[in-house]
Amino acid sequence: MFWRKRPSAPLEPSAPSPRGGAPSDELDEALEGAAGILRARARHAFCVGHEDAASIATTLERWASHVLVRSPPPGASREEAADPAARDWRGLVEYVSGQARREQEWVHGSVRDMREAIFALVDTLGRSSGAHGRHDALLRRRLTTLNGAVESGSTDALKREALAVAAAVTAVIEEQRLLAERQAKELEERLHVLTEQLEQTRREGETDPLTKVANRRIFDVSLARSLAVASAVRRPLTLLMVDVDHFKRINDQHGHPAGDKVLCAVADGLARAFPRRSDLVARYGGEEFAIVLADTGDEDAASLAARCLGAVRALRIDVGLRVLAVTASAGVAVARPGESASDLVARADRALYEAKARGRDRFAHAADPEESRAA
Repeated sequence: MFWRKRPSAPLEPSAPSPRGGAPSDELDEALEGAAGILRARARHAFCVGHEDAASIATTLERWASHVLVRSPPPGASREEAADPAARDWRGLVEYVSGQARREQEWVHGSVRDMREAIFALVDTLGRSSGAHGRHDALLRRRLTTLNGAVESGSTDALKREALAVAAAVTAVIEEQRLLAERQAKELEERLHVLTEQLEQTRREGETDPLTKVANRRIFDVSLARSLAVASAVRRPLTLLMVDVDHFKRINDQHGHPAGDKVLCAVADGLARAFPRRSDLVARYGGEEFAIVLADTGDEDAASLAARCLGAVRALRIDVGLRVLAVTASAGVAVARPGESASDLVARADRALYEAKARGRDRFAHAADPEESRAA
């Protein structure tokens, strides 16, 4: 309901209006219509720049009140507020026209900013769209259509095409995500295979290709490290040098393939005889093997050497036309404090040749080469 208008001075009688109403009635209707327009604008006010919708609505309501009941207009001076007889029509027209101009400038500016933002989006997406995935062609078409909608200035077309581009971009992102997951899985599988290949290569690099026990390089490294550890913790260490008896005769009588089978069988038998992780069985060269036994001193060396020769003696090796039984000789050397790896190997090797000289199929102890025993 509108505020009740203040009483005004009586109007002079005038001729009836063409519609038959009095001039005062038409004036009242005009004032109420003007106030209604202002209040409608207030109900639908929106932010314009830094001016919020609530303050704009309040100003429009004050103008509506001024039109109806001659309340002070917005921004009225003290003198103007003291004169309720006059309505500030000029001020009202200036405010409404100025507000309409500001709204128009704000809308045009917002549309311009939105168009520039969409242009930037189109440019960025257009440059980033590559040759990956079947959605790229669709994305490029959508961007072209969106660009046309921006140029047309139609907000409906702009909204419609922007949503279509958003859907296309989502599809591209999803495709690229799936592609990245697939590539990551393929890379993981390839890395797994490569890791296995590298591990196999490492093992092959540490393993004698024929007998599958440690090779000479690993023996040299392991013996040096084991001696250093044994010296540091003051623990004993024993080295066995083992040689297959009459191996040249086996090759001459049965051929080199038979000799290879013998070496493989002997290596396997030695590895089974010394299963501790701290023990190392290695092929030293030719038909000679080396066994490093940690935490093994004089009291255990003889029994372990006997175990070694017994493991070889128990073998039965099928070489095709025959099944061979073989023996081996061994030299035993217990490491001395501060002894180098080369000196230890030399002492064990001398003991080995001593065992061979005394008839083979036995071991000799390097600590006292005169005392050799049949195993």
